[in-house]
Amino acid sequence: MKFENRFSEMINRLLERPRLAGILVFLFLLLLIGFITNQKYQIVKENERQEMLGILNVVKQNIDQSLKNSYTSAFLLALTLDEEGNPVDFEKIGAELLASNSMLQAVELVPDGIIKYVYPLKGNEKVLGMNVFKEPRQVAIGAYKTVNYKKMYFSGPIKLKQGGTGIIGRIPLFIDHKFWGFSAVVIKLDAFLQQAGLYNNANKKFYFQFSKRDAATGKEEFFLSGEKDFSKNAYEHVFFPDGDWKLYLVVKSRYALFAQLLFTLLLGLAFALVCGVLTMKVFKKPAEIKELADQQTRASEQRMGSLIDTIDGIVWEADPVDFHFTFISRKTEEILGYTPEEWLNSHSFWADHVHPDDKDWVVNYCDVCTKALQAHDFEYRMIAKDGSVVWLRDIVNVIAENQQPVLLRGIMINITKQKKAEKTLNDSFSLVNEQNRRLLNFSYIVSHNLRSHTSNIEAISNLMELANSEMERTELLDLLKRASSSLNETLLNLNQIVNIHTSINIKVEALNVKQYIAKTLRALHAEIAAKNVQILESEACDMVVNYNPAYLESILLNFIFNAIRYSHAERKPVVELSCYLENEQQVLQITDNGVGIDLEKYGDELFGMYKTFNGNADSRGIGLFISKNQIDAMGGKVTVSSVLGEGTTFKIYFK
Repeated sequence: MKFENRFSEMINRLLERPRLAGILVFLFLLLLIGFITNQKYQIVKENERQEMLGILNVVKQNIDQSLKNSYTSAFLLALTLDEEGNPVDFEKIGAELLASNSMLQAVELVPDGIIKYVYPLKGNEKVLGMNVFKEPRQVAIGAYKTVNYKKMYFSGPIKLKQGGTGIIGRIPLFIDHKFWGFSAVVIKLDAFLQQAGLYNNANKKFYFQFSKRDAATGKEEFFLSGEKDFSKNAYEHVFFPDGDWKLYLVVKSRYALFAQLLFTLLLGLAFALVCGVLTMKVFKKPAEIKELADQQTRASEQRMGSLIDTIDGIVWEADPVDFHFTFISRKTEEILGYTPEEWLNSHSFWADHVHPDDKDWVVNYCDVCTKALQAHDFEYRMIAKDGSVVWLRDIVNVIAENQQPVLLRGIMINITKQKKAEKTLNDSFSLVNEQNRRLLNFSYIVSHNLRSHTSNIEAISNLMELANSEMERTELLDLLKRASSSLNETLLNLNQIVNIHTSINIKVEALNVKQYIAKTLRALHAEIAAKNVQILESEACDMVVNYNPAYLESILLNFIFNAIRYSHAERKPVVELSCYLENEQQVLQITDNGVGIDLEKYGDELFGMYKTFNGNADSRGIGLFISKNQIDAMGGKVTVSSVLGEGTTFKIYFK
């Protein structure tokens, strides 16, 4: 039943799309014709192959017979030798052999590889006395093969000394198990090929090629006219081990088979085209009727779509199972940059483009609300087509049937501007709060420190009025000077801090950190030498940062000087300076093996003004405070880690 329904549905779809139906019929018939043509091609190709094998078999039999006749002639010639290896009636037997075998040009007896007896002598005088083992490599190799194989072997085709081209067949002769020499026949090449039938091939489809691999060069040498490179043509071949020959039968035209099938293929193509056109015409009539009805429906949908597109938000419908969007208004192009087609053609488009930080909770929240048949109104971020982040408020309604969700409808409203306004407002509040915090802290410092100094000065002034002697007044005057000096120093420090926080346009330059480290180390040369400090500097510090020159110089001086000042008395001071990237942010790390800081006790006050923790008499508690404010003013930060008695590490992050 399901199959019938699917088949009926498929027919209905084809009725709606007659052109597709015609194309499908055309393609089906084209595939069928292609299959039939291929089968015919395979049959024709196999018939051609069988025909070639038949021709080769006939020629092979002819050549085998010629070789057997040559072997018989050489064997009969060998029988002319007596027990001592001397020929008897050589010329008589030679004449009879040449008369009985028209292929033979001469017969030879070759004792110890030296041609000593030849018939007929006339015309073959040049070969008398020739040592075949000392001839050119190709001739010598053939002779050695004959001895090694201990059977007849045919050398050539080769150029003969007596003229012309021939094949030399040699039988190795042994008397008392000792090599005597050869009984040889010289075969005329043209006569050999003529008798084999290679010159009588009247077939217009094929041609022969006869070859042998040159023993000297290893290259295959061909002896018949015609193409030598036929690797792209169809061919068959046979091999003759007695002479290491190959005989090829080659198809003259590589396109001959295709030409035979071309008419069938063109006829089939025309038939498929006609059937496709007829199918399209048959299916077109119902489609035209349906098109009229669809036009009215589309007109209604267009009016509704135009109305939806005027709404200031993205109207949408989606499947509640996998959140696949089945409809979305054109407003999506204006708000997110994506076309409706991009939404509708992907089953996971919405989830794939929700901001990665929101994706998990958004998908889970929608799934829970949908299963509970609960309408939901929530805010999240999406990645627009241009890569920007867009804040959306999504108001979703769940359509249900029989207590099961069947459709989701909603509207996405762009709230990016509101979110930016909220962030700006929050940032402003944060800035005001930070400024208030700094102001309160600064007012505390001012009131505490200045009150301390002024109270001290006031007390000394009162004592001076009550002093009984000049010496007492002199001592009190000295105390007053020192109190005044401390007050002045405090005012200078407070002024420096005010300048850091009130500077609107801080001068920023591209600075090489390594160069500024070197400058700082030169300034601290006396302190380094006095404590014999070992400085370890990373090559990575040869980096450039955008910073205020005075701030960078002050920061380096304070942190490196502290690392030297608070060295451990029982070990050699080591200060390590290293630079690296952390989360794409440049970092300068200063590590020492000094006395360390108890961060549990003093961690919250470490960067406070006038806070000291190690009991050094010359510590004023102002350096770290100023450096921290300078780093903050440049948009960076500083962190500290320390183990009491082992050392401290400061990490300065550049913006």
